Amino acid sequence: MQRGFTIQSKVDGLMLDGLVVEPEEGVQRTALLQLSHGMSEYKERYLPFMEFMAEHGIVCVIHDHRGHGKSVKSEQDLGFMYGAGGAGLVEDLFQVTVWAKKEYPDLPFILMGHSMGSLVVRTYAKEHDRELDALIVCGSPSKNYLRPLGAAVGHAEAAVLGDEHRSNLLEAMSFGSFAARFADEKSRFAWCCSDPEVVREYEENPLCGFTFSDDAFFALNDLLKETYGFHGWHCTNRKLPVLFLSGGDDPCYVNVRRFKKSIDHMRLIGYRNVRGKLYPGMRHEILNEKEKYRVYGDVWKWLKREKVVENVEGGSTPPQTSDGVPAGSSGV
Repeated sequence: MQRGFTIQSKVDGLMLDGLVVEPEEGVQRTALLQLSHGMSEYKERYLPFMEFMAEHGIVCVIHDHRGHGKSVKSEQDLGFMYGAGGAGLVEDLFQVTVWAKKEYPDLPFILMGHSMGSLVVRTYAKEHDRELDALIVCGSPSKNYLRPLGAAVGHAEAAVLGDEHRSNLLEAMSFGSFAARFADEKSRFAWCCSDPEVVREYEENPLCGFTFSDDAFFALNDLLKETYGFHGWHCTNRKLPVLFLSGGDDPCYVNVRRFKKSIDHMRLIGYRNVRGKLYPGMRHEILNEKEKYRVYGDVWKWLKREKVVENVEGGSTPPQTSDGVPAGSSGV
């Protein structure tokens, strides 16, 4: 069961457009899951995952980040964040959390972010981990050691062309190597998913794949800096279960060593229950891959194992291996 909602951002008054997927009537509600989507996409792309979770009793909430989907003042503003920076994205996310917890009180709260959204949720956790019963980090970018160079380029461009300038240069610096890895597939978005149909739909959808403004790249740079820094983490919830998930062929995490470093960063901060999984053959958008239900099933099983949710009768059953472990994954 779906319903929409809107919230006026406390940052600057921007209207944030949101979506809730609830379990059907009669299905026990076991948890509240808030999602934070990635760069240059929109909330409805997460509906299959949200519907799966709702079948298993989890209320799912998501909003379009500012500059995405319907959280814009005009279509021309896609990719522009109105000067709010990374802090504005985090504040918007927390504001939706407060709303969702009032609407659905007394449920365990799970926060999950994909790609850029994974940076938002970890920056959120720096101050608000006491709100969380579980944190899921999906398709995470590894620490970017060239981030200061990108920031300098962005500020130079913005000084001449303005914050709303669409930066093809920063886009190429950020994602050119990702596309090059799959150059024989003739789509600059092939790195996102191994399913050609998903890539085609992404390319053809005006709400996807748009170029960020310098202003939005500033926000992305803020998030990378905050996520991988050690300053400012309160770490009041040291036993918080944290799960990292990425596709084995996702260029965003760079390599297994860097993926492990992202996980170890959370451990060094003080979180004691952090683990990760890579999915061989999958690319960046593991929630949209052909074998996506294996990922969905892994998330559900992990939440049960960590005792965040209770078992709910019915719902989709994820593919199993002979030993009862969801197929197609490898632990890190």
